[in-house]
Order: sequence, then structure tokens, then C-alpha cells
Amino acid sequence: MSNMKRWLREMGIPSSQLAIQTNQSRSSITQKLNRKTEWQRRDCLLIRELYGLSSDFIQDLIPYETEFPSGIAKGGDNSLSKRCGLTAR
Repeated sequence: MSNMKRWLREMGIPSSQLAIQTNQSRSSITQKLNRKTEWQRRDCLLIRELYGLSSDFIQDLIPYETEFPSGIAKGGDNSLSKRCGLTAR
């Protein structure tokens, strides 16, 4: 499973929401989440702006555990959105 697919699942964010946020089709996002097509620079910039995730993480260049050593507690104090002061749009 890709980092982004796992992260979206743990955060409770549907791929359709990410598609809307990045102005792409759901099928395009699904292809990227399933590693059928590559994430583009624009994708990485938008996702970084929205959620604070690194391009290395998005593109699976680093293991999930490198970015989140103790995992993500959904809705807990360790959640990315709380740590970064971000909320899903």
C-alpha cells in the first residue's frame, strides 16, 4: 500500500476529497494512490500546502514509519492536522 493511500485511510479522507482539493478526477488520484501513474510536482506542492506532507513521503521515496514513527492517531493529539494546524478543505 502506498504511503498516501495509507495516510488517507488513517486520516479518514476519501480519495474523492483529495481529487477535488487538487482539481483532478477521482480516477487520476486512484491511479496515483495505486502507483499506476506518478505523482506530479504540482500534486506534491498542493498536498504539501494542504496537509504538510513531504514530496518524498507522497512519492513513496521514504517509508511511512520515517514520517510517522508512532503512526497516526485518528482525531487524537498526534494527528497531522492538529500538529500542523491544518484542516481538510
